[in-house]
Amino acid sequence: MQKPKALWMGARKSLSRAEAIEQYVILRLLRTEDINRLDFLVNALYDQRITLPSDSPFTAQDLKDTVRTSFLGWFATLTDRDGRAIYAFDCLFKLFPKRKAQIIKAQLSLEAVHEKLQQFRNNVAFHARAKVAAQIAARMNLRDEDTYLDLVSAIHDFQDLMKTLRADALTEIPELPQALEHLRVNLHPAFSSSSK
Repeated sequence: MQKPKALWMGARKSLSRAEAIEQYVILRLLRTEDINRLDFLVNALYDQRITLPSDSPFTAQDLKDTVRTSFLGWFATLTDRDGRAIYAFDCLFKLFPKRKAQIIKAQLSLEAVHEKLQQFRNNVAFHARAKVAAQIAARMNLRDEDTYLDLVSAIHDFQDLMKTLRADALTEIPELPQALEHLRVNLHPAFSSSSK
């Protein structure tokens, strides 16, 4: 049996305040909003609150699986370790030091499922492998009871964290409205309350 890897805790790289603000904008605009929308769709499809038209070429179950795959793929990007990617927590540690404990809680939850989420993303979601066995193994790993419970916890911890930080954003990042205008995203719905 392999010894479990230690979980990463803290920022992976040091950012200037300007870099942290830009990464926070990307995190909220491109990741958190898409993750929230996909999560809503997955839950609505599971609860059968969304029905497909009678002439749909696929079933609601097929659509649910596709949306869930996209959701998990996007969720996996939060702890992406590629140097060109944005590691979600770097900017949060820089901009919200008073929320360090809550950030670490969400980070550890995500890091606990990092390997299996990356395996899913790389084999099923964004980099679908040509081997069916690899895709099935990646899907089955997420269905493992312990992994599933850890994943659900990580999703809730991250969403709760982002709701809290969104409420704190104008206090902790007073220059955010100007940054949003400079980046030309001030009219995006993700920032409707931050650009005033």
